[in-house]
Amino acid sequence: MLWTTLSDQEIYSGWWGDGPHYEEWTDGHRTLIVARDPHGTPTLVRLISPVASDYLRPEWQPGARLR
Repeated sequence: MLWTTLSDQEIYSGWWGDGPHYEEWTDGHRTLIVARDPHGTPTLVRLISPVASDYLRPEWQPGARLR
């Protein structure tokens, strides 16, 4: 049962669409959540790491293009 004041269209909009495809990459102790655009280019969405200095690296900031 779903209790909300939002309409079904607002809740499920884009549910089955051609949105980004997410992948989870593991690099040592880090986990990178990556989205691929329609051309297949990976973009970092989220970094999960127990090391605080990982969050300061510019190549691992959200929105960074990956290879």
